[in-house]
Amino acid sequence: VTISAATLVAALVIGILLIRSLAHAATTINRGARASETLHRYSARYEVWRSMATSEDSTFRTPAAVTQRDSLRSDLQGELSRYSASLTDQQEKDLVQQVLEGLASTDYQTTNKARQALIILLAREDQALFDAAEASQQGVLLAAVLLALTILAAGMLIVPMAWLYVRYKRGAAIEVKV
Repeated sequence: VTISAATLVAALVIGILLIRSLAHAATTINRGARASETLHRYSARYEVWRSMATSEDSTFRTPAAVTQRDSLRSDLQGELSRYSASLTDQQEKDLVQQVLEGLASTDYQTTNKARQALIILLAREDQALFDAAEASQQGVLLAAVLLALTILAAGMLIVPMAWLYVRYKRGAAIEVKV
């Protein structure tokens, strides 16, 4: 019974670790998914702006297209500034600053550097999602250990009781020491 109790205590500890691990993974996945979605939206809008700003096509030089392009740039600059303010990592802030510099220019090199900075930001968020998936795998391992410990503890309690029950049914006298 003592070994069974120790096994159940170990299962309880593993269960608590499992809950914490899965909660951390869920939080990381939610944060990463939101950031990735936001960055993909920024990237798509940046690509539209970039193609409009650097294109030689005369349709992008009409007053309506220029107004639309400038509006897109202004909105994107505001959103990226707010996004940068929410970041804690200085390298990520520098990457966002490169994107903002790219939006302030139509130079090919500058806009290309800004595009690369967006790709790097997306890669960082993808890495965070992979880290969360790894934490989920650790949760699965902890769940397997929890299940094994629970089965072991139950087996340690049930097998001796079943053995005593069989002996009782066969008519053996069973002494209980207190």
